[in-house]
Amino acid sequence: MRTVPFSSVVNGVSARIGLDPTISPTASTLATIAEYVNTAMRGAWEAYPWPDFVRFENRQFYATWSSSTTYAANAVVLGSDGNYYYSKSAGNTNHNPTTDATDTYWALTSSYTSTTGTGILFAIDLDQVLGGVAQTPIGEVLGVWDSDPRTNRYSTPINWFLTNDGIVVGQNGLSVTSIPSTVWIEFTARPTVYTADSYSSSSALVPYVLSEAIKELAVAASLRAKNDYPNAAAASAVARELLEKEWDKLEMKQQQSGRFRALVR
Repeated sequence: MRTVPFSSVVNGVSARIGLDPTISPTASTLATIAEYVNTAMRGAWEAYPWPDFVRFENRQFYATWSSSTTYAANAVVLGSDGNYYYSKSAGNTNHNPTTDATDTYWALTSSYTSTTGTGILFAIDLDQVLGGVAQTPIGEVLGVWDSDPRTNRYSTPINWFLTNDGIVVGQNGLSVTSIPSTVWIEFTARPTVYTADSYSSSSALVPYVLSEAIKELAVAASLRAKNDYPNAAAASAVARELLEKEWDKLEMKQQQSGRFRALVR
């Protein structure tokens, strides 16, 4: 992904609001501009499904069983056979669900559903943690697939919807009642958040594709803070035009509309 330094964006905003871009802003001014940039970043980042921020990851609903973990009653794990099991007792340690599923330790989740009526919620949290390991935070969900759609042309979309539990995956029709053990999530990464300290950090970078629009959007936020709504609207219009030009490059020059399923305006 092409990037530009955060400091160059701050300097661009400074020039547009009447400050000298060759002089480092004060700490308070940097904090203010960083807030404007964060607002601008989110708006520009989420305007389109920019390829720079789209991720594809294989996710599972529960952590893989570990021989070193002690499981509580009703804890759910993924067995090595690709099935999910729930613990039938507390203090369940070092009992492999794929070999001990018929005794007092583990049972298939389908059995848990049929005997209790409560079921197992097959959901992927947007801030998912598996086995104590935090997964990539999910911004906006674009699709759920049974395999990697980038490498498998016959990858099939999977039925899904969003709730406060995250991405809930359901069956794919009357003829397909099972839920896959793992799915491929197509999503956008979350926007970067900047602070005043980002100005002097060499690792604080802004996506090139958004940088010019972000300057104008930050200026618009600054003008709104001063109740100058007419000029704020004008700056927002310029930013929108800049974003549309970048998206046109993807659709027309790079012919990515089909690959990234871009919507036709």
